[in-house]
Amino acid sequence: MQEILVIGAGNLSWHLVQVLQQAEYDVTLVTRNPDRVADWPVRIQPLSEISFVPDLVVLAVPDDAIHQASTELANYFSPEVPVIHTSGATPTAMINSHFAHRGALWPIRSLRAGEPVTDWKELPLVYHATDPALTQVLAELTAKLSDETHLLDDAQRAKLHLAAVFSNNFVTWLYEISHQLCTESDIPFSVLLPIIRNTALKQDGVAPRLSQTGAAARGDQATMNRHLHLLASHPEYQQLYQEFSRMISAGIDR
Repeated sequence: MQEILVIGAGNLSWHLVQVLQQAEYDVTLVTRNPDRVADWPVRIQPLSEISFVPDLVVLAVPDDAIHQASTELANYFSPEVPVIHTSGATPTAMINSHFAHRGALWPIRSLRAGEPVTDWKELPLVYHATDPALTQVLAELTAKLSDETHLLDDAQRAKLHLAAVFSNNFVTWLYEISHQLCTESDIPFSVLLPIIRNTALKQDGVAPRLSQTGAAARGDQATMNRHLHLLASHPEYQQLYQEFSRMISAGIDR
């Protein structure tokens, strides 16, 4: 496989076109917003001007645009052209059934355009396809990009995506709450960075509850009551604190 067509101009697309080119694939980018990507280091063409048959089409578009984008592609390419999306939560069936070879490739990482990833070989990649031939193609492609690849079906990938929301997106918002609490008392948030990093680096693949510390883990109700008092002006944070403490206590007791 040599010719890859990437559809979309979002954060993931910015990364994909570069890492695929570094892996020596011939990449063409299609987007409705060419001005937005004018400085991207990739060949950019309108879909109507694509004169070759791609070996693979990658839909790097929002989840709710996957079906529409693939339906439009059906006007240009035969059913034998493999089409994949890059969503963690969306089933491959959302790709228009015109295409006989459908799949998904999802990097487990929060990616932002303009922020290069220097360790793609350490970035886990999840892939899935509806047929053995495309499965093999994706296995070979992901192996060129990363040293950690996983073949997971739609249901597994969706559950992993949900788990990532808890361990990444929700955790980031908990950092935001910590930032707000520090700011209110004129405390630099940077004071918390060492403990944040230490907690993340302690995770080694075993059940995280085994390394849980804090007032809820040791049943220190007096400290928890003081914390709840300090959160009196943030009732929504009080509710979060109480529910997290309840779950931690229940988990430790298992």
